[in-house]
Amino acid sequence: MPDSLLRTSRSSVKPVLSVVICTYNRAPLLDRVLDSLCRQTLPLRDFEVVIINDGSIDDTEAVSASYASKLPLRYIYQRNAGLASAKNHGLFASRGDVVLFLNDDDIAGEALLEEHVKTHAAFPADNYAVLGYTALDQDISDNPLMHFITEVGCFLFSYPSLKHGDILDYTYFWGGRSSCKRSLLLEFGVFNPVFRFGAEDIELGYRLSKQGLRVVYNEHAVSHTIRKIDFDGFCHRLERQGASNYVFSQLHPEPEIQHWSEVADSERNWSMLGGHYRAIVKSARHLDSMANLKLASGLNLDEEMRNLLYRAYWAAFKACKIKGIMKKKAAFAMLTEHK
Repeated sequence: MPDSLLRTSRSSVKPVLSVVICTYNRAPLLDRVLDSLCRQTLPLRDFEVVIINDGSIDDTEAVSASYASKLPLRYIYQRNAGLASAKNHGLFASRGDVVLFLNDDDIAGEALLEEHVKTHAAFPADNYAVLGYTALDQDISDNPLMHFITEVGCFLFSYPSLKHGDILDYTYFWGGRSSCKRSLLLEFGVFNPVFRFGAEDIELGYRLSKQGLRVVYNEHAVSHTIRKIDFDGFCHRLERQGASNYVFSQLHPEPEIQHWSEVADSERNWSMLGGHYRAIVKSARHLDSMANLKLASGLNLDEEMRNLLYRAYWAAFKACKIKGIMKKKAAFAMLTEHK
């Protein structure tokens, strides 16, 4: 397949909003995401959907093509290059004044696009971005792991402390649920392609904060995440996040970035955790399995069991992120030695 394959069903009218969806081997989920975009309160003439296929080998192209007659849709294939590169590709291909980055596992609430457009109309200056609210889909809302990483530990989202209308800083420029003016990115910076996964959004947000970036929270701009993450999958995700955090810390040595990335204390923390890493993860995995078996049997988790499980999750996930930081740090050191 060529590096770039473009299908288009766009109209000649410039859209107000471009929805950029970067995807990799998630055709069944993408199908549900695109279906949700067919039922928006925002008129079809006012938005376009730009799909960036980041080297998928599944049915992503066929799924996208099936919506060409239902949505103002553009489809672009690129060789696998990572999330930041895919987002940039989508940004450059977009035509709307506002660009919304939507994850390929988040279905849009019916008013999602309209709410983003309304908020940008209320805050028309280029330096204002909009953060929407992402909830767990009903099918996965009872899963203890998903509840922990979104509502308790806030490893995935961090909404409990936010209020509708809050004006937030760059640390809330969250990929997959944020929109911004296209002109701001084109003038002052795009996603750094060194980030294949994780931190690409906050790193860009940090650079844009030098141009006055502010993020408006709109709790009515709702999407629902539909993919259930398993324990080992999330551990792997956090290792990758830790590695990206280390790269972020090397690009920006300022103290606030060292603190946000959790790199400043990583040596000390790993000296305490490293020798116990396998046991920490194994214990949390065992408790996670026990909890899922109990729920599958129709039993509830009592408060003591839930608290024990959450403490185990917290320790394991923190350890995984620190491990990712330390592995990337060691890799950087080896590169430096061989220069």
